[in-house]
Amino acid sequence: MELLPGVEVVAELPVIYLRELRVLILADTHIGFEEEMAEKGVFIPAFQLRRVLGILEESLNLVDVDKVVIAGDFKHRFSGLGRAERRELSEVLTYLLPKVNEVIVVRGNHDNYLPLLKRRFPFEIVNELLLGKYLIVHGHRPLNEIQSDEWEILIFGHEHPSITLKDSIGTIGKFSCFLVGKLEDGRDFLTLPAVGAYQTGSRITLDRSTYLSPILKENADLESVRPVIVDEEVGLFELPPLSEFLDFM
Repeated sequence: MELLPGVEVVAELPVIYLRELRVLILADTHIGFEEEMAEKGVFIPAFQLRRVLGILEESLNLVDVDKVVIAGDFKHRFSGLGRAERRELSEVLTYLLPKVNEVIVVRGNHDNYLPLLKRRFPFEIVNELLLGKYLIVHGHRPLNEIQSDEWEILIFGHEHPSITLKDSIGTIGKFSCFLVGKLEDGRDFLTLPAVGAYQTGSRITLDRSTYLSPILKENADLESVRPVIVDEEVGLFELPPLSEFLDFM
C-alpha cells in the first residue's frame, strides 16, 4: 500500500519504504524496556528484541534496502545505558550493519547515551534527516524547531498511535496505526506506529490535548487525518478521515 507519493508500507509491518531512495524507516523500538520494568519490580516477557529483529529480517527479505533509518527512540532508558539494553542494541546493530550501506538514528527523547555505542559501531546519529522531499524527525520537538524547510512530506514517530474500534456491543480491539494527514501549511505528514511490542500508545481522537507530539497537537489538520491500521493478523486497513469516524471511536 502506498500511503503518500513514494511512501509504501512493507507487507503488514509497522515500517515504510521509500522505493526511489531504497530507504527503510521505522520508529520507537524502545530496546531495553523490559530491563527497566524489571528494575521497577514489573516482570514482563522479554521479546522486544526478538520482535525488532524479526521485523527487520522480514523487511530486508521483501525490499531492496540501501539505508535503514530509525526515527527515534531506538533505546528506552532515559538515565543511562543499561547492561541488557546495551547488549540488545548491539545485537540489532550487529545484524543490520553488514546488510545495508548505512544505518542512521534520528535522535528521539529516549536516545540519551546512545552515542556511547558509536565507539564500536559505525552508525550515524542526527537530529533530523532530509532525504529528497522527505524530512524525518522523531516528533517530540515543535515544528518551529526544525532546521530544514526544503521538504514536502514530514515523517515522524513518537506518538505510538493506536485506534480503538467499537461496535454496538463493545470494543472490537485496539490496533497500532499509521496516521496520514496534512499540516496547517498544506504539506503532508505521516506518523509512524511504534515497532516496540509494549508501545501501542496514544489513542487517536479529535481532541488535541490527547496527543504526545507537539506537531500533532499544534500543527496537524486533525479532521483530515486518515488512520491506517497495521496488524500482522488483521493486515492493513485504511479508515476514513477522523471527521467521519467519530461514531466508531
